[in-house]
Amino acid sequence: MPEPADPKAVVEAALFAAGGALSLGDISEVVGLPPGKTKKLMEGLIDEYTDRGGGIEILEFEDRFAMQVRADVAEEVSRVAPRELAAPLLRTLAVIAYNQPIAQSELAGYRGNKIYGHIKDLEEKGLIRSEKSGRTKILTTTKNFADYFGIESDDPEFVRHAMTEETRLGVTPMYESLARRMGLKFVVVNPYKPYRDDLEKLKEIDLLVVAPGYAERVREHYPGYLLEAGVRTFSQLKNSAEEIAGKAGRIDEKMKEGFFAEIDELLDRYREQARGAPSINPLTPMIGDIAEDLGIPVEDDGIIAAPDYSEMEAQIEVPTHQPYDMDILERVKQRYEALLDGCGV
Repeated sequence: MPEPADPKAVVEAALFAAGGALSLGDISEVVGLPPGKTKKLMEGLIDEYTDRGGGIEILEFEDRFAMQVRADVAEEVSRVAPRELAAPLLRTLAVIAYNQPIAQSELAGYRGNKIYGHIKDLEEKGLIRSEKSGRTKILTTTKNFADYFGIESDDPEFVRHAMTEETRLGVTPMYESLARRMGLKFVVVNPYKPYRDDLEKLKEIDLLVVAPGYAERVREHYPGYLLEAGVRTFSQLKNSAEEIAGKAGRIDEKMKEGFFAEIDELLDRYREQARGAPSINPLTPMIGDIAEDLGIPVEDDGIIAAPDYSEMEAQIEVPTHQPYDMDILERVKQRYEALLDGCGV
């Protein structure tokens, strides 16, 4: 009668064969041990691999375990690793997974006309399905997709949420304080005129937050999912923060709610201060947006207001060229206070 297999050997073989993460429950079932003993076994195995200092490591995240190539040697072996999905195809698949159900026409707006070939390839691989809807198609992921990426359920909403939880968020310096205030994990990157380290960061980002109007320039260096976040006014700031939170996944809800409460409190205070303010004549859309957010009337014969960079003759100058590292709330506060001071309220 053959000797029973060593539990550690069984675990190693299971992690290798899975090619992705396994839950503690999955490993317990494979190795035939209760969860408590399996947990201790995994902790010991992780320590062994760490002490060994080899090219393979075992990582734990949220009671899931995966065997992978160590990050510091990954680049050296990447040229011999299998590449079942080319990078452009994988990016298109990621956009579908994050935003599903998504219309084919909407996907083309994110990724361009090349997606039609991508969709055909992904359907042939069984990773997505499409259903006719009017003149377009609605795209969702499949059970094969869930199996491929080690996701427990193939329900599109579950997949979307699972993928979103792992989203790697990138922000430009202007949005750093916004991401920090909401407790998001992020990297700061300059996608407008990127240096080499910025280009490396852009390769690893799933979602990039940029200023409105810069998408075309950023597309020269970043083909992934872009979110143009308007922050001219408190209302725009809150809407953009909601959208970022919805797309970026893991977030500190208490920090987010505290941030939103602070925005609401400031806006209420400034709107109360603006009651009875004289009308203004905004020379740019941004000043008009601020006036609308405050409830200040806009008239052609009102007090002339313009941004400080415009070199227009104005009675009120609103600061816009502020330091990028300035806190996002302070940035908007300075604009509101300049407009209110100029109105004499």
